[in-house]
Amino acid sequence: MTNPSSIGLGTILAGRYELVGELARGAMGDVFEALDRLSGSKAAVKVLRAEYLSDESMRRRFRREGAVLKALDHPALVRLFELGIDDAGLVYLVTEYVEGQTLAERLMAGPVTIVEADALVDALSGGLGAAHEHGVFHGDLKPGNVIWPAEGSPRLVDFGASKILGLDRLTATGEVSGTPAYMAPEVLTGKTDVDQRIDVYGLGVLLYEALSAKKPFEDRHLGRLMMKIDAGDCLPIDAVADLPKEIARVIERAMHRDKAERFTEMADLRAAWHEARAK
Repeated sequence: MTNPSSIGLGTILAGRYELVGELARGAMGDVFEALDRLSGSKAAVKVLRAEYLSDESMRRRFRREGAVLKALDHPALVRLFELGIDDAGLVYLVTEYVEGQTLAERLMAGPVTIVEADALVDALSGGLGAAHEHGVFHGDLKPGNVIWPAEGSPRLVDFGASKILGLDRLTATGEVSGTPAYMAPEVLTGKTDVDQRIDVYGLGVLLYEALSAKKPFEDRHLGRLMMKIDAGDCLPIDAVADLPKEIARVIERAMHRDKAERFTEMADLRAAWHEARAK
């Protein structure tokens, strides 16, 4: 029987998935590269941390991530293979394993090119648009959640902070899930009327960082960081990156502090981006 407190490399979940490498550590669980002993192929396995196993709200959120992934089908989103509980009560997700580096790792070498930014816009706006059609908002867009395969288009992972239209009531619980530096002002301030524009904002922030290799909002103190985001207090993108003004305006509109001033849909953002690129 698997010991929940000693999950690590070499652990075999459900008698099938051998954990062979560490991929990421998240707020709810850790992600491992795994070998599927049944098929001989690789998979990515996310395991709910042992300290949350008795926390029903965390277990429910983890299971919801699996339900979200199961409902979505788009080339830019990783596929869910299995949501399971092993003999020791460990809750885990098994998803498609994508070979490549995260956008965060890519940015260690400097900003992306405008052509690479084109690929980010097309892939992520498409995947997020598909999620929005199901009433699901990702809510945690950041370079660490984008994988760039050696071949092919960028892929979006980790719907652990996702919000489902009609189900989430942030102010009812006081919870804010996600990564503050990339979150829309209305999420940080606990408003309940969130919609797909939180992801429009998140993609704007991600593009700002991708094209400049600088985060628009930074502060070690969470309260000050939140005030900067709420005020939209950052340098214009064209002050930190050499970009055409038309492209800068698309990014600035996407990450506008007032959601009424942002693009309404991902398709609108993508259309404005390509129009700006054509000039």
